[in-house]
Amino acid sequence: MATIIVTDSSAHIPAEFIEEHGIEVVPFHISFEGEDFLEGEKYSHQEFYRKIGNCRRFPTTSQPSVGEFIKVFTRTAPGDRILGIFMSSALSGTVQSARMAAEYVKDRNIIIYDSLSSTLGLGFQVLKACECIKKAHDNIMEEVMAVRDRIRLFFLVDNLENIVRSGRLPKALGVIGDWLGIRPILTVRQGQLVLYDKVRCKRKGLQRLVSDFENAAKKAIIERVGIAHVDAAGEAESLRQMLSKVYQGSIIVSEAGPAVGLHIGSGGLALIYY
Repeated sequence: MATIIVTDSSAHIPAEFIEEHGIEVVPFHISFEGEDFLEGEKYSHQEFYRKIGNCRRFPTTSQPSVGEFIKVFTRTAPGDRILGIFMSSALSGTVQSARMAAEYVKDRNIIIYDSLSSTLGLGFQVLKACECIKKAHDNIMEEVMAVRDRIRLFFLVDNLENIVRSGRLPKALGVIGDWLGIRPILTVRQGQLVLYDKVRCKRKGLQRLVSDFENAAKKAIIERVGIAHVDAAGEAESLRQMLSKVYQGSIIVSEAGPAVGLHIGSGGLALIYY
């Protein structure tokens, strides 16, 4: 009897970890100028972000369907244990779809878990579960929950337009923010995206992220650090180098897919650690 880990494509887990641990990743749906496709399957993330620069209608995303989860769950053997860890239920309906699917697959032991996070905040919880399985730990969920409680996730938004389009920022504030050069830093609290701080330029935003990280590292041991970016590989590398001056461990750098990137906007960066 095996334990199978299932997550969604917003986890932004690098391919080598997915292959190493045999993680099942269920993709989000993207609707874009009359096309419907799965995240990461028709276009690379970079190709997609370049294409939407001149699009007439803003693309939309939707969570995997109940039927898609049923297909993934039933690919496992009867009696297998399935642990599904997904994007925060406050940000997506993915958890709900997975729970509904689990009701149709009674011959597997299925646990559906709300990460209360996204991007590598979700991904790090998935990787912790994989580590627990590899080490044959009995208390997998307790260890995953401990990571969830410790995760710090910050988004530094480069362009306010997408945040306004997604309804997470008033239009008037977006116009004023762009005019004044204000860049919001967002965080996730209780699974919801909220404003953490405002800075006058991206450079100050990066400095604030690094300063807060350094303070956190002085108070507790940091186990994992990751950076996710929305078509901003150069700036992600700059942030990695800044962090490397105050942190000696490895830092994962991953490109955010459209399910997250469309709301954060091109040039956005996320810093995640626990």
